[in-house]
Amino acid sequence: MCNQAMAPADAPSDWERDLVWRTSQARPEDTARGVFFKGALEAVRELGDASAVRSCQEALGEERFVDAFRYPIHSLLRTLSCAARQLAPGHGGGEAVLRELGRRANANYLASPLGRTVKMMTQGSPRRLMENAANIHRQTMSFGVLRVEWTGPSSGRVLRRGDFWPAAWQEGALEYLLCATGGQRVRVEREWVDGLDGGFAFAWG
Repeated sequence: MCNQAMAPADAPSDWERDLVWRTSQARPEDTARGVFFKGALEAVRELGDASAVRSCQEALGEERFVDAFRYPIHSLLRTLSCAARQLAPGHGGGEAVLRELGRRANANYLASPLGRTVKMMTQGSPRRLMENAANIHRQTMSFGVLRVEWTGPSSGRVLRRGDFWPAAWQEGALEYLLCATGGQRVRVEREWVDGLDGGFAFAWG
């Protein structure tokens, strides 16, 4: 099992201590839809082996999740930490693993009934996706605030406040969602991160 110790009150900089710190800040009422939990475990199956999956299931404390149900985010953060530590040596390091987990978990989301509704709503338009991003966030997570600022017809910035997802996960998730809704030559860049807040620039061609 992947056990974690509590981190100092100020947010550390490296990905592993950052995840421990985020987990320590999450309350039981901070939740996300089960579809993301299922997607994370499926990503571990694809990237790792049976041992990695078992360890992550132990970190989660459950084996089965219902897409639309809400589960505590601190359980998923423990699982991301567990997965990144195990998969990092073979997949370019922990940050790269978290980014890939973000991509694959959101692929699972878009394939679910919840996500298919989003795809129908966006009609193959990344612009429509981002115009509805704040609403999608509210529907799938109980924590944080998301706001989009536009800097051009196909470029802008996502500002997140009180968000427990690690920055690399958010980069991978945003990149995948823009591509999956029709974006070409998608670019996502982390501009700043301060604890649970952050800014991410995005653009597509």
